[in-house]
Amino acid sequence: MPKLNVIGMIVLCLGVAAGAAVLALRAPASKIDSPRVDRLIRRLGDTDPDLRRDAERELKELGKKAELALKEAARGTDPIIAERARAILGVKPPSRPSENPGAVAKDSVPETGIRLSLQVTLVPERPEPIQYYLRLHNGTKRAIALARRLRDGRPEYAGFGGFERIDAEGRLVAIDDFVDPADTDTAPLQIVIVKPGESLDLVPGSGNLRIEESGTFRLRFVYNATEGSEYRERLASGHHAGLALPAERFESNEVTVTVY
Repeated sequence: MPKLNVIGMIVLCLGVAAGAAVLALRAPASKIDSPRVDRLIRRLGDTDPDLRRDAERELKELGKKAELALKEAARGTDPIIAERARAILGVKPPSRPSENPGAVAKDSVPETGIRLSLQVTLVPERPEPIQYYLRLHNGTKRAIALARRLRDGRPEYAGFGGFERIDAEGRLVAIDDFVDPADTDTAPLQIVIVKPGESLDLVPGSGNLRIEESGTFRLRFVYNATEGSEYRERLASGHHAGLALPAERFESNEVTVTVY
């Protein structure tokens, strides 16, 4: 019996020792000094750069002990402290939602260029005036300058642009429907600014065009801004030179018309 008691005491001692070891393993390696961590996080927003640097260094040294508090600070309402807390944690700032969720970011809108659109609404049975609508669309991200003249309050484009007709054999003829070219210098020049994304009716309302010949033709409008053009000469020395169109011919879509 004494031998059994000795064995029982040994087993009991081993059990107590094992329990103590388990409790020791479960206990934190060291106690987190919450007031100190909070104080260091507040110093991240201090105006003194030396205090900020010291606080950042100490928080990095604390490692896991300061991680939870830093995560809370990174989500906090103070933008400066939140930004520096994220920097210590090595996480990216959260993306800011658009005020208008359905809006497309401006930089993501693709440019569609500068284009002319021509629409014919009335095709006569005789070589009488054709009714048309003509519009310029500025699909770029900068303002552009358009040159034209005014006669009796109505725009004219002689010297800057005009219609072209192409017959079934591919022969091209320029049509000047606006004004006699000999009279262009008597009309005052007008520079029109078209802002990014805006459109301009080149002829307010509808225009009338005389084909002066029977047949089937492809019709288009061309605005000439090439080097050496009157457009370039008019804008080269003016204060609108920085808004000049690219040096090229701008052609509208082609519309097929048949007149008898």
